[in-house]
Amino acid sequence: MENRARNIAIAIVLAAALLVPLWLWMRPQPEGRQTHSIVPTVSATSGDASVAVDRSLMTVMELQLKSFSAHYPEARVSLSPEPSGRTVLRLLDREAGGAVVDGALIREEDSVVATLKRPLRREPIARNALVFIVNRDNPVRSVSIPDLRKLFSGRLNDWQALGGRPGPITVCIDGGDFRSRAVLSSALFGKSMHISAAATRDVAQLLSRVAEDPRAAAIVTLPQYAAAIRAGSAGRIMALPVSREEGTVAVEASPATLYSGDYPLVSIVYYLYNPFDRTATGFGAWLGKEGQKLFERGDMAPYRQTVRTIILK
Repeated sequence: MENRARNIAIAIVLAAALLVPLWLWMRPQPEGRQTHSIVPTVSATSGDASVAVDRSLMTVMELQLKSFSAHYPEARVSLSPEPSGRTVLRLLDREAGGAVVDGALIREEDSVVATLKRPLRREPIARNALVFIVNRDNPVRSVSIPDLRKLFSGRLNDWQALGGRPGPITVCIDGGDFRSRAVLSSALFGKSMHISAAATRDVAQLLSRVAEDPRAAAIVTLPQYAAAIRAGSAGRIMALPVSREEGTVAVEASPATLYSGDYPLVSIVYYLYNPFDRTATGFGAWLGKEGQKLFERGDMAPYRQTVRTIILK
């Protein structure tokens, strides 16, 4: 009898040991008591964040920020234009909660990210393009990817080989745009920083050189070219259509040909962010959803197809 009573008592104690913690975990929290998590709740509606941006993408991101701020006035995001070699470092140094970069990180940047072990997420948000521009007086009307390989390796140096007037070719790049050089080198040669070209101080000097010299040619991003045309350079420079192979149809760069994949010199724009920065994370959520339809207005293409609603009356 005593053994039976003892066994029942032990069973009750064990049941209590299991059930009481379970009840404490499941019971409703008292009003006014806050629960805490090591992972912050994502919010795009309030707070402050700094986002570093490749300088070549600033006009596009300013358009995004204007619309974002109109929807979420209590979320204060500031954009910091950076030389493209500095953009990711601002994020890794914790001077920014997010970063917008043109093209994938190069091997050296990935190595720094791995070494520092920073919490970092990467989201593709848009499609950009590199365009080959020449002086408006140049009779050449298209180029191919094989032509560009020869030009930017120094193996092609006379316009006559491209159907133009005899004379030396001066190919130029923006010396301050590390990211565009890496994207171009990767597209043409499959490796980073394998470009032979004259470097200018900035994109303004690059555009000016092509506008004034019929022998010059250069690579710029599509938003930079579109901005130059809107500023009045249409009579002095032009972008040439590009074909994948010699003898195939050359395609002009536009948001439509970027999205379809018909234009051959396309890069992916990425948003990198600290997932523990709520406002920077919220801004990224905007770029990946509502912001997609705005990229076309910024002379790029969305990464994802935007949903359009047609109302029939």
